[in-house]
Amino acid sequence: MEKRDGFIPKEDIEFERELRRQEQEDAAERERLEQERREAEEKQRAEYEKTLQDRKIELMKLKQGVIESSDVIKEEGPSAKEKRSLFQRVSDAWYRSKWLIVFAAVMIGAFAFIMYDTLTAVQPDLTVLVVSSDSALYYRSVELEEFFEGYCGDLNGDGEVNVMIYNISTDYESDLTTSTASQAQLMSQLQSGENVLLVSDQPTDFILTDFREQYPDDEHFNEYGLLLNCQLTRDALKWEAMPEDIYLGVRSAERLLSTGKEQMQARIDEAMPVFEKIREAVEASEK
Repeated sequence: MEKRDGFIPKEDIEFERELRRQEQEDAAERERLEQERREAEEKQRAEYEKTLQDRKIELMKLKQGVIESSDVIKEEGPSAKEKRSLFQRVSDAWYRSKWLIVFAAVMIGAFAFIMYDTLTAVQPDLTVLVVSSDSALYYRSVELEEFFEGYCGDLNGDGEVNVMIYNISTDYESDLTTSTASQAQLMSQLQSGENVLLVSDQPTDFILTDFREQYPDDEHFNEYGLLLNCQLTRDALKWEAMPEDIYLGVRSAERLLSTGKEQMQARIDEAMPVFEKIREAVEASEK
């Protein structure tokens, strides 16, 4: 019987041997490249450590005064630093100072709002204090403004006539917060001579001018000022049941905590034409 070499063809055996040889060569090449990479990294690490050590030695020499300058240390200056883009610099600044930036932005916004509000706010030609223990006068603030604007000229020269009503409640039996705020308002106005006309239905802590000597025959005055209850004011304020004791008073000039006597007198002189026009209108309404 003829002897056979096996079931695998001779060509396949040669191919597999060549494939194994190629794989072994590739593995050897990869090992060589890996070894070269490790040696390069080791060399680079050694050079970096040597550079650091040289810089430390140079820095110690500079600090001890052994040398005056060093080319090695100069390499760490601005010229050796990595150049960063604008976006990188902005990002770095935001990361390091974001809370300071936010705080500054809030403060700038608040300042801008205050400035805008101050510059665009309407400055009244006249401010009238309204002091009362009930809400009847408070609810007629708009009607009071329109009533006084009818007798007030353009005192500040802005081309418009604006009167502001400044309400002060003397109802101290309400809640503590409201009472405290009202008392603070009253104390502030008592020490300020900016606003000299006052409407009230009761005695107040303000020192008012008694016009009865100036107008002895005029029944529209009491010790506090001009009594306002007449057909004219009832119609203007839409208040048919207006109390008899509501009056318009003028503060007396005096030296206050925040206002000198002369300055307060100037305010009174400015407001008196308005007072006189209202007095004449009240008298005409009763004839």
